[in-house]
Amino acid sequence: MDEVALVGPSSEGASKSRNINGARKMALKNIEAFVLTFTNPHTFGLALASSAPTALVQVIEMACIQEAGHLRCSGAEIGRFVTMLKNPSPVLKSCAAFALLQFTIPGSRHAVHHASLLQKAVALRTLRAAAAAATAPVEAKVFARIVLRNLEHYQVEASI
Repeated sequence: MDEVALVGPSSEGASKSRNINGARKMALKNIEAFVLTFTNPHTFGLALASSAPTALVQVIEMACIQEAGHLRCSGAEIGRFVTMLKNPSPVLKSCAAFALLQFTIPGSRHAVHHASLLQKAVALRTLRAAAAAATAPVEAKVFARIVLRNLEHYQVEASI
């Protein structure tokens, strides 16, 4: 798509480039708005300040999309979400952490499969970094903490 924007007179190329940048900004705003519909500043503040499981459970209850439990991702797809956690964009970090939360919610159909893929992708370091990053949005931090907790749940479950 970017390649097409470079063809033609310079004024036409500049116009196409502005359109692409505008579309990117609009897409990021829509992604951010979607993720924020599953958040509550008060609950997230409590979850961030506390390590109590009840605060994290409240976030899970707010953020859970039941239908997401039916999705089954490949290792490459999980890898892309892990890569998004490393992206400097706060919106993409929040989106990635939100998606990984959906895929690892205990009791969902493919959660064990997704937890296994995350462990194979060596995602724990990236998730820990996202959960602790000073510049990351609160949503990304809290969602990443919950995903880490969910992964610990599956490790304990597997060792029993």
